Amino acid sequence: MKNIMKIFIVAVLLAASSLAMGQSARKRVLEGNVLYSEGMFDEANNMYQDALLMNPDSPLIQFNVGNVLYQKKSFDKAMEAFQKTLSSEDPLMQAKGYYNIGNTLYQQQKLPESIQAYEEALKLNPEDFDAKYNLEFVRNKLKEQADKQKENQDQQQDQQQQQQQQKEQQQNQDQEEDKEQDQKENKDEQQQQQEEQQQAGEQKAEKKPMSKEEAERLLEALKEDQKDKKKKQVKMRGRARVKKDW
Repeated sequence: MKNIMKIFIVAVLLAASSLAMGQSARKRVLEGNVLYSEGMFDEANNMYQDALLMNPDSPLIQFNVGNVLYQKKSFDKAMEAFQKTLSSEDPLMQAKGYYNIGNTLYQQQKLPESIQAYEEALKLNPEDFDAKYNLEFVRNKLKEQADKQKENQDQQQDQQQQQQQQKEQQQNQDQEEDKEQDQKENKDEQQQQQEEQQQAGEQKAEKKPMSKEEAERLLEALKEDQKDKKKKQVKMRGRARVKKDW
């Protein structure tokens, strides 16, 4: 009987202690909420952390901690806190957890994952207007990104095609210039060959054999020249030699 009384007394004390801790934790949460509403996020977080020490398994306190961390842009830590709210047995608390998870994922530029979180929130609370609005907003954002990406790809393809066309045009122009240069060089070479052939023909023309008339005239000229030489020799022999006095 005494043992039963001891157990009962211990149970009452634990319940009273738990109730007192629960009240203290609730008080810390309420104080933290006031500080949060005033934008004093660090002070609010301190209150929530004190409350967690008293009630570490409370999804509500984890939810408030996640809100503070979200405002401080500590998105990874906020995600951890919001994930813990999903252990709540209250569907509305779970819905709020999914909603804030969606917001956190959006801030991390994880749009497809954000859409999935909003969809889970609406499954638990179909009347959540904010979740509906954010879901459509992120869907449109994702579509805009896809359209922008496609537009950039199209522009890149157009630019590549334009560069390819310019390259081909330049190659064709280079080929035409090379062709014209080859034709010019061939023409110059042909002209040079013609000039050389013409000069060779003129030289051959200069060395052509004398005609019969030219040979006869040349022969007569030689004969006359020989006659003149003989006459001069005869005159020289007929001259008197002058004797010199020594």
